[in-house]
Amino acid sequence: MTTQAILFPVPEAAHPLSSAPPIAAANNGDGGGRPVGIPITEPGVDLASKTVCIKVRLSTMGNTRKVSTSQIEADADKDLLRVSKHLLDSPELKAIGRFDGEIRRFLYNICLPFEIGIHLLPIPALEMVEQRLRGFRSDREALVQIFLAAYPGLCQDAARRLRGLYNPADYPPIEDVAREFGFSWQYVSFGVPDQLKGISREVFEQEREKAARRMAEASSEIQQVLRETMARLVQHMAERLKDGTDGKPLRFKESTVSNLVEFLANFQFRNVTDDADLQRLVGQARGLLQGINADDLRSTSTLRARVQQGMAEIAGHLDTMLVKAGGRKFRFDEEAQ
Repeated sequence: MTTQAILFPVPEAAHPLSSAPPIAAANNGDGGGRPVGIPITEPGVDLASKTVCIKVRLSTMGNTRKVSTSQIEADADKDLLRVSKHLLDSPELKAIGRFDGEIRRFLYNICLPFEIGIHLLPIPALEMVEQRLRGFRSDREALVQIFLAAYPGLCQDAARRLRGLYNPADYPPIEDVAREFGFSWQYVSFGVPDQLKGISREVFEQEREKAARRMAEASSEIQQVLRETMARLVQHMAERLKDGTDGKPLRFKESTVSNLVEFLANFQFRNVTDDADLQRLVGQARGLLQGINADDLRSTSTLRARVQQGMAEIAGHLDTMLVKAGGRKFRFDEEAQ
């Protein structure tokens, strides 16, 4: 079920020093209100006014169980062994897993990095994302129903194939299995709880500073992630458009073009940090690929050479814009369970 909630809500009037508008998200149709939060303004960009957090949760039936090493014969110290079994060999369950991967890839390509399980969604894309998630939910429910219809037969197949490792307790009634599948999302906004001000002004200001610092870090991370993503896609295309050692064009997949085209198409609303340098390179890449598809690049050598040279030049510019850094503070990752 889709829900909408507010993290740290506060009325706009409570902050007369801030002139930025509050975060707002459209009603999702399930009776929720509009989330609002404290605008957190930094010299570079007010990230909080351009995005809303969306928390997506996908859950599915666990398909593995541990096996006691007492049931396993091995010429080894069993204290060093960890053995597990698959409960079901189910193409229907695998189809749900692949579909969940498609949902996650969609969110990865539209949203921006933040915390584990929470994505920063550019506000201009909110209605489109809401529509797509509703469609995903409907399609996923259909896949779950197909799996549930096959479940009794799959249990019988597991008993036959697992033999002595089969445990009926691992296979709950179908009603319980159905409840293990879930798909929900929730819009939340980021800020500082106004209640803190009435309890401790010092703590309130401390939390405001922490929130501002956090959003500034997220802004920097978003800029770098977008640059790195484009650099990877452009460099890959430039490499695959070269001729091989035999003088013949290298083979490349349709996704070599489509993945870059998708990034370029989504960049306009993902550029919440107003990265003018990257915007310029995105414009150049769009110009190079205008009206071109993968088949054109395969069949026309002059066109292929021109696009390859242009992509190589863009890749060179991007390389000078990347910051060599350690681990990320913020994540695209989605909760798996």
